[in-house]
Amino acid sequence: MNSTRYRLGVDVGGTHTDLVLLDTTTGELSVEKVASTPKNPALGVLEGLGRFIAKGIPPAHIGFFAHGTTITTNALLEMRGAKVGLLITQGYRAVQEIQNQARDGNLFDYFYSKPAAIAPQHLTKEIPERCDYAGRVLHPLDKDAVRRAARELKDAGVESIAVCYLFSFMNPAHEQETRALIQEECPAVHVSLSSEVLPRIREWPRLSTTLLNAYLEPVMVHYIGHLSRGLDAAGLRTQQRFLMQSNGGVMPFSAAIAGGRTVHTLFSGPAAGAQASAYLAREDARRGLVTLDMGGTSADIAFIEGGAPLEVTEGVIARRQVDVPALDMTTISAGGGSIAWIDGAGFLNVGPQSAGADPGPACYGRGGLRPTVTDADLVCGYLNPDYFLGGAQKLSVAASRAALKAHVGDPLQMEVTAA
Repeated sequence: MNSTRYRLGVDVGGTHTDLVLLDTTTGELSVEKVASTPKNPALGVLEGLGRFIAKGIPPAHIGFFAHGTTITTNALLEMRGAKVGLLITQGYRAVQEIQNQARDGNLFDYFYSKPAAIAPQHLTKEIPERCDYAGRVLHPLDKDAVRRAARELKDAGVESIAVCYLFSFMNPAHEQETRALIQEECPAVHVSLSSEVLPRIREWPRLSTTLLNAYLEPVMVHYIGHLSRGLDAAGLRTQQRFLMQSNGGVMPFSAAIAGGRTVHTLFSGPAAGAQASAYLAREDARRGLVTLDMGGTSADIAFIEGGAPLEVTEGVIARRQVDVPALDMTTISAGGGSIAWIDGAGFLNVGPQSAGADPGPACYGRGGLRPTVTDADLVCGYLNPDYFLGGAQKLSVAASRAALKAHVGDPLQMEVTAA
């Protein structure tokens, strides 16, 4: 038997984790869908893999593992990243505060406030050093200042440090030397260099992208570490283990946790859907196509022209600048788990809050009490309560009706089916 007969693709969403197994010998596709495990997304992936193994698929014969995930996206949206410190050229600590002087949102919002700084001022340390626009050293790196700053940040409980020096994209030597000094003082701390994360001109985009990488890298390292150990324990031997990138390509697990590449996974999950749409609708994609990928938590819209999804090099996520190559997509909070609610004016709203996978919609019977789109579909007869997830999960119509009645029907004085 071919030792690399199977190829496995995995997509981890906010509500469900989907796994597709391709038999390269016969061309047969097998699909598994399991509930996502938000507290540790790797568990859902391993559960799905376990189901394939239980059906007789030898894990040692899976020669390729590709994975799209929203782990870094969700960590940023929910602000569950690491505690970050910043080392910056002396005299430039205000770059994070001034940014590019632009203001997002409504210009007439009297209560406007910027997103909380990833590295607040008390965790920002100025380092005497300077290179000019051509990369020539004007002031040597103050090594003692770097060591002192590293110790202070370590004592403050910092888990990850971003380093962003002026014109380091022309001469990265000072940043590289700084990383070596930090690792001597606090080897357990993650270090992100702007000269590796985004080696290009413009201070604020470079700093913002580097801060995001520093904020998310420990999250990704923990996740990939747990997943890799789980795959090894399950008997998956292949080292062809890849993560989807925001631009629709892939990178090995090792690249995602080192070398400033974590930030390239922020649109990992949605990118896979856009690429798949371009492939499956090849003829239409050449003429132009709009794709809609709706899951349990969100919906992603992409534009395809000339057979390929449009790509951008600058973007914003959660009101934060991230300038890495990515597919041009729009994401809205609308999915099967989106919660229906009545606002203070008595109007029906759906989302952006989602029931997710835990506790999930009311019909799951896991403690969810708020009505969702899935509950409405079930009451209206669009879903078979005895054949959800291929019959693996039973749904409670009574729980859905109760949730819709309490939170939508009664406030609007309507029958449940009309609501």
